[in-house]
Amino acid sequence: MDDSDLAAVLSLLRRLGGEPSHIEAKKAEGGLPKSLRETLSAFANTDGGSIILGVDESAGFAVINLADPMGLRDGLVQMARDDITPALQIAAEVTELEGHLVVAAEVPAAPSDARPVYVTAQGLATGSYIRGGDGDRRMTQAEIALSVAGRGQPVYDREPVLGSSRADLDVDQLQRTLRRIRSSGHRWAAQADDTALTHRLGITTGSDEDAPLTLAGLLCYGLFPQQFFPQLMLSVVVHPPQDSESVRFIDNQTVRGAIPEMVENALRVIQRNTAVRSTISERGGRQDEPDYPAVAVREALVNALLHRDYSPTTRGTQVQVDITPEQLKITSPGGLFGGVLIESLGDEGISSSRNATLASLLSETYLPSSDDLVCENRATGIPSMMAAARRRGISPPHFSTTISRFVVSMDRSELLGPTTQKWIDSLRANLPTNHHRIAIALLRSGPVTNEMLRQWGIDRIQAGAVLRDIVDQNLAIRDGGRRYARYTLAPGSPADSQPDLFGEVSPLRQAEGRTASLIGALVKRGTAKAADLVQDTGLSRTAVVNQLNKLIESGAVEAIGHARSPTRTYRWATDTPTPTDR
Repeated sequence: MDDSDLAAVLSLLRRLGGEPSHIEAKKAEGGLPKSLRETLSAFANTDGGSIILGVDESAGFAVINLADPMGLRDGLVQMARDDITPALQIAAEVTELEGHLVVAAEVPAAPSDARPVYVTAQGLATGSYIRGGDGDRRMTQAEIALSVAGRGQPVYDREPVLGSSRADLDVDQLQRTLRRIRSSGHRWAAQADDTALTHRLGITTGSDEDAPLTLAGLLCYGLFPQQFFPQLMLSVVVHPPQDSESVRFIDNQTVRGAIPEMVENALRVIQRNTAVRSTISERGGRQDEPDYPAVAVREALVNALLHRDYSPTTRGTQVQVDITPEQLKITSPGGLFGGVLIESLGDEGISSSRNATLASLLSETYLPSSDDLVCENRATGIPSMMAAARRRGISPPHFSTTISRFVVSMDRSELLGPTTQKWIDSLRANLPTNHHRIAIALLRSGPVTNEMLRQWGIDRIQAGAVLRDIVDQNLAIRDGGRRYARYTLAPGSPADSQPDLFGEVSPLRQAEGRTASLIGALVKRGTAKAADLVQDTGLSRTAVVNQLNKLIESGAVEAIGHARSPTRTYRWATDTPTPTDR
């Protein structure tokens, strides 16, 4: 962490009034805190993070004098190596900040095959931590079991399904796959009979007629897999607008069957519960566009069913699709598997399959009502989702992960819709490429980073050049160093002073980055408790409550319940412009 990054982190802490989930600041006036062992474990088991010693949170994150900064640095490095299993190699250094010497350390996220990382003296069962909000939380036994299972290549999809047999297979669906395999030219495939071929492919556990099916075989070709595993299904829940008090759900469908059948039926449910808009092309032809690109929704469904965790721990958990007026969200059991990181999702060729046999079979399996294969198994699913969103000019899918779940979220609103395009044209700025227009449109809704532009298919170097160009035109300002650099609309610039086209300046644009993040989370949830917003934003509870109180005073947020009640809820005022109005 260089000096500019460290200064940016300190500025962020002071603006937030608390610690985001990836930063831990300690006063360390009396020596190295033992509680840092838990933080080292938590950072390694989550997404990594930064530790700063010599900053006093209780004094508004003031920088203090450390008696022995070099000793603290060496002690922290030794703690990471000697008190943690497996040992962590962290980068720590002594640097100057506001005239004082502080210790700054970077803790990398541990690869999945090394988790859980735990405090040695406390043992695996009680010394494994993850990061939540601005604190460290002990991992549950289920989370530990999931982490241990991820250390190697799981084989749960090859386990026998007791009580099953070839009589439980959809013969027509299976034969389509066997014909495809035999036509591939493999000599063994051409010569093998059906029982031998299904065994070699991993559909059955043996080559005799009575051999049980594997879990992968049942999920791909089973007549009704839920006979054996009732919760290995998919549910689609359609939620009403947040101000509706008459109905709880608009639609609530349980989708069962083999994976190919679930994908097709879930798509039908989603299509009938989302809108289709008609546009006129330049040639005068009519074109229907659904709220969410069909290819993106299909890939997200397939990924959720293919890459979910199928260990005994999670077989009681279903894949869930939630549709709100603003968003479509797909949640599947089990976090990212292997060496794949959130920031690398969308890069071509980046993939790691938790269920290798299932992935292989689905790449040879047809959807029931078409000649399309369920998946390609070529690491192209998420890049296809991102490309479909870019073609439509809508926000790319958002991915989040924990040990126990993976979530894909798609926003309904268009980034470069007619209203935003009109606003951009009114700036009369030199925005020569579509990348410039994407960047300025994102800036309209809050702070922007290089990484945010990369999610729109703009590579790191291009993104940096676009952001510098916008800064040079005095449309935006940069805050922070290289790693923590973020850009906001320049105060007093045409972009900042231009009122929103619906008649007033949006509170979202006036807000700091933390408030923008909180507003976005609140609008998406509709109604939320402070604890929900802590989880969604990564801010501390104090920071969340302080920002909510300011928004209540401004009339932008309504509170329901006593101020000190843990069940108090908040919602965006119905007459206040929200990010979805943009």
